[in-house]
Amino acid sequence: MSTRRATDDCVPATSSSKSFERRPTAPEDQSFDSKAVPPKKVATPKLNLTDGEVQAFKHLAHSIISRTLAQECEYRQLGCPKPSTKEWKLLKRHDDLSVYKQRLPSEHSSSKTYNVMCLGSLEGSLEDALYGTHSKNRDDMLATAAYLHLSHMECAVLNVLESGSDEDPYRQLSLKWFIAEMFGDARLVNHRDWFNVESIGITTDAYGHRYGYFLAKFADHPGCPPMPQDSDVVRGKMDMCCIYRQDPGSRTVDVYAKGSFDLGGGLPAFVNSGASCAMMFNMAVSMESAEGKRLTKLALMHHEKRAKARDEFDMERSQKDTTDSLADLLAASMISSSTSSSSDFSTKEPKLSREPCHVCGKKLVMSKLVRSSHRRCGICRERACSKCNVKRKLFGRTGPVNVSCCKVCIIESKRLSVDPRDPCPVLQ
Repeated sequence: MSTRRATDDCVPATSSSKSFERRPTAPEDQSFDSKAVPPKKVATPKLNLTDGEVQAFKHLAHSIISRTLAQECEYRQLGCPKPSTKEWKLLKRHDDLSVYKQRLPSEHSSSKTYNVMCLGSLEGSLEDALYGTHSKNRDDMLATAAYLHLSHMECAVLNVLESGSDEDPYRQLSLKWFIAEMFGDARLVNHRDWFNVESIGITTDAYGHRYGYFLAKFADHPGCPPMPQDSDVVRGKMDMCCIYRQDPGSRTVDVYAKGSFDLGGGLPAFVNSGASCAMMFNMAVSMESAEGKRLTKLALMHHEKRAKARDEFDMERSQKDTTDSLADLLAASMISSSTSSSSDFSTKEPKLSREPCHVCGKKLVMSKLVRSSHRRCGICRERACSKCNVKRKLFGRTGPVNVSCCKVCIIESKRLSVDPRDPCPVLQ
């Protein structure tokens, strides 16, 4: 069943993509194709704004970020205390992140919209906290949203008001729209669509300390109104502002976030609280998304390197073949054919590789008996033992791709220089 859109001018048509089955790893009998995806020719929607509207959106974003930053600075100056149990109730913990719900007075206890706060830390860098969610256009947003939101259906970047610079490549102020299923294929509730002003970047506070910020605030504009009441899509309202800090030399990022969520449609309060926790915990997924982008970029670099080496080898071989005599070529072909034919008849099954692990040098014991070998890394194609390879998700055209990565590639990806202004790396 097709979904009606909020506006014909600003929301693109849903494009169906052919799905195919993926293998969980990249075994030796199947090469992992890491070609870059050519840019799609999709009409980019545009929401026309007046100068006054642009300034209003800029002022709105700046005021919310400044207010949240002031609250975060006060929280740090007090020594990062635990929230008062009289004012805040713990909703859920995930790793080192905790989400709290603000307790409402008795006269407002029936309200289904309430404030939430997320405190804690994430393992990684300040840049990766923003790089994982950064998207500049529809293609980037589709790839990133498929990694972050499994129920994501369609999206659009309606307008980019501010873009990154050499001083702050992560800076961006934009208007975005997306539609999603809240509970996957179960369809327990109607779809939800969101129209937000989004602000992201890295700057310094009044004391000269670096911090990162991310804002997603529901917007209102006649160019992208809610869908009709008789449709199966309800407009949700999101108000979330995150402040990230990282001390010099630290491997963790401190998180301070506040927000409120209203899914609309008269849903009970516990459903809103579950959605609030899920949206706050997306900050942790953003670190995984950043690692996925880095690994995808590294896979594309290795593929380009291998393709260049193959081209050089083919060129050298063709030049050598032109200088050889016809007799030499015939003799070589006879030797090659006899060798290959004898090996074909003598060996019924392909030989298993006995290459040692290229990370720790461990050799596979009893490879003939157990009929197994070290797994190939899906990025560098080198062999790695079970202790030196891990499963990771890379960015693919139709969604995340599960591959096996060696620890060398994991470390190398963290050292890559990335620029969020570049197109999002996506595998073919």
